[in-house]
Amino acid sequence: MNAPRQGLFASLLIVSFALHTFLLVIATTHQLNENRASQGQLMTSQLVADTLSELEPANTVSLALVANRYATNPSVASIRILDANKQVLATSGMSKTRQGEVFVRDALQNEKKVGTVEITLIQPSIGEILRTQWLAILVSLFIHALIWLAYRAIARPTRSEYLARINQENHLKHEIQRLTQALALEKQNTVTLVAQAQQQAKAQSKARSEKRPAENVQLDGQALALNIQFYDPKQLLNSVNQSVSVPYFKLCQLFLDKSIDLCAKHYQIDAAKIQVAQEFDREGATLTTNAEQPQALECLMMVGAVFQLLSDVLYKRYREDKRFALQTRGAVASAVEAMQLDAVEAAKRLTQHLHAKEAALHLNHEQLKIIQNHYELVALPNPSNIMTRHAFMINGMNEACATVAQTLRTEILMGKKAKAATES
Repeated sequence: MNAPRQGLFASLLIVSFALHTFLLVIATTHQLNENRASQGQLMTSQLVADTLSELEPANTVSLALVANRYATNPSVASIRILDANKQVLATSGMSKTRQGEVFVRDALQNEKKVGTVEITLIQPSIGEILRTQWLAILVSLFIHALIWLAYRAIARPTRSEYLARINQENHLKHEIQRLTQALALEKQNTVTLVAQAQQQAKAQSKARSEKRPAENVQLDGQALALNIQFYDPKQLLNSVNQSVSVPYFKLCQLFLDKSIDLCAKHYQIDAAKIQVAQEFDREGATLTTNAEQPQALECLMMVGAVFQLLSDVLYKRYREDKRFALQTRGAVASAVEAMQLDAVEAAKRLTQHLHAKEAALHLNHEQLKIIQNHYELVALPNPSNIMTRHAFMINGMNEACATVAQTLRTEILMGKKAKAATES
């Protein structure tokens, strides 16, 4: 059980130690420069005072002795004493080849220049500064190491937190894998399982064909439609193989069917009243219902919200496994008479104006009053026609709806459809 993001924190500590060392070198260099300037001015003044009596007439022996005495200072690189004509009278220094800062002062006697003294003080290198500051650098390294050890001890999750997180991740991953494997059963070599899959496909097609007439009757002025489309700006659907996309579409359809069943159960309406006008394919999926049914609109909105939560989980898990997945977007709409669009066409066109994870709606005034009590709506940006000018984006939902959506999403992922009914 390691602390989270140990590598990132270690990188920050390394950068902090490097900056601390750099600032220490800068501060030491600045202090040494100030000390060297004061020392250079003081030494040149003293040297002028000591050599003034020997410059005129020039006594080179005495000047050499004075220069050698000053050169014993370890910070002095070289000393030169010159006469008024710039002729060298005496030189000294133990490090004449070292670079440094030169301090020059004229020797004046009775306001007459009788000579010049030059003292070069050694300018220490960065390596020498680091050698002088080794104790401060070592203490800084020790402090950073203590911070690193303290972070590992404090930020490390407890055993119960670690086990809870691992169990949750493993459970969600297991449930998604189980749903995926349930759709892949028809590809197995066992003849019995293949036959069962074929029977299920025939039963589903028969049920859909029985529902088609009701759909045509439903698409009138009271019809509502929920359209869900994939957000695919990079056109990945055109490049992926059908052996990859078709199982993904079926998994999305399975999530949608489960969302319909649980939402209809929660709002106490017949699940058959919400018909699948178009199952998931490259163009997405479409659901239809009749607004005259009590709570049909709320149920359809909740189906879209629950499926979006499931789609987010599926997208994140598949992207972690480097598998094909797309984000979704959805819209609920009624018929737009001004544009001669039925509910299905209006929902499809409205969805095309959205980006990933966005939802929108286009409803009449009475229906908006119902929805405004449960959802936060904002005007659709950049409207381009009558439908988009009267459409709204869903910016959030109240606490009750959010709790219901999260509960249904968890129930579907964990496969506990009947748990709420048995407990009640």
